Amino acid sequence: MKNTIRNIGYIICTITGLTSCKKFVEIAPSSQFIVTSAIFSNDYTALSAVEGVYTSMRSGTVSFANGAISIYTGLSSDEIYNTSSSSTYDPFFKNSIPSNNSAVSSIFWASPYNTIYRTNSILEGLNTSMALSDSVKKQLTGEMKVIRALTYFYLTNLYGDIPLIISSDYKLSSTEPRTASSKIYLQIITDLTDAQSLLSNNYPSSGRARPNKQTATALLARVYLYQKDWSNAFIQASQVINSNLYSLATDLNSVFIENSNETIWEIASPSESRNTAEGTLFIPSSATVKPPFTINPYLLNAFETGDKRKTNWLKSNTVSGTTYYYPYKFKNRATSPVTEYDVVFRLAEQYLIRAEAQANGAGNGLSGAINDLNFIRKRAGLVNYSGLSDITSILNAVTHERQVELFTEWGNRWFDLKRSGIIDSVIGTEKTGWQSYKALYPIPYSQLNINPFLTQNTGYN
Repeated sequence: MKNTIRNIGYIICTITGLTSCKKFVEIAPSSQFIVTSAIFSNDYTALSAVEGVYTSMRSGTVSFANGAISIYTGLSSDEIYNTSSSSTYDPFFKNSIPSNNSAVSSIFWASPYNTIYRTNSILEGLNTSMALSDSVKKQLTGEMKVIRALTYFYLTNLYGDIPLIISSDYKLSSTEPRTASSKIYLQIITDLTDAQSLLSNNYPSSGRARPNKQTATALLARVYLYQKDWSNAFIQASQVINSNLYSLATDLNSVFIENSNETIWEIASPSESRNTAEGTLFIPSSATVKPPFTINPYLLNAFETGDKRKTNWLKSNTVSGTTYYYPYKFKNRATSPVTEYDVVFRLAEQYLIRAEAQANGAGNGLSGAINDLNFIRKRAGLVNYSGLSDITSILNAVTHERQVELFTEWGNRWFDLKRSGIIDSVIGTEKTGWQSYKALYPIPYSQLNINPFLTQNTGYN
């Protein structure tokens, strides 16, 4: 992140005793814990510890918070498919994921629980420290609660019921059973409402690479939407929209550039050393080769005639007479210069959240939903919504708009199919061998062996 603390040994490692993505329940106590109190002895070192969390989220290659959610759930849904046979990607596209799959175990379990362990450790250190300034203590506590809430949001949407761990005590975590997703959501809401009270609208560093109050609000709006709490989803999304901190980019090609005014929160790579994993993996190395992933025909055919998102956010290569479309939201495949960060939340989603909430009776009802839809459609170069004005038709229009606006972004389509109850009819029609239980990923087999109190998701061995 520009103009933030750099060139510091990331002190977070001394808090957690971690330097790699070990399985959460395998984390053992470390002699380095003796220096924990020193980490929170002044504002500078405490900020360094928090900086280390962001570093870990986008370090290395594709990881939980570095493109993996977008890519793997895009394969599981109807957004993309891999153009060459791959033992890594085939199981996700075919919705045939074994419980010993390495991506499920390392990327989607060990890595996020690693992040949770780090945030828990920092939150405990911040809470007990008497040396930090009040402003820094509030800011860093709010940031870590946003990170923990975000991580639990994705874990429970990928797996369903999962262990809820809000302590750094490794002994407790090694025997923690699964917690109902409803309780996971209660913890997420608690963390985000706490964060709202602790954070301000000002970003704590230049750019938008660390959360502010509206970041917490944007995630809370999504959480309430998923919980079908239409009134609160409307309220939270409206707070973001009415904050006047953000605006829809008029040029679709500038939506995902660094510090776009549409961006609510973005994650920079360590020391700003590379562009996004999505750009690296989605964009082919030259115009004469097949892209690694191509747009599924079901998504390609979903765009209306004249939709600028199709012409600006998709690109194609024709190889041996076959045209392969690929995602082109992120446009920089090269390592440098760095022009794009990984966008976690942006304003367009908030309009679509509010539209869905209003279609379900919140705010200004159906007319308000149509108005919000039209904000997004206008930016895409489309005419105003002119379909039927009953609730079913408008909700279908919202679902469609989310499909073509938020594709290959942080699992939105995969989760939309599940929460709306249409995943069986959609994926069951589009793919062979689909069964309802595949809407959840399997609990890693290695974790079942380690923790006798964990149980497997239905349908998996």
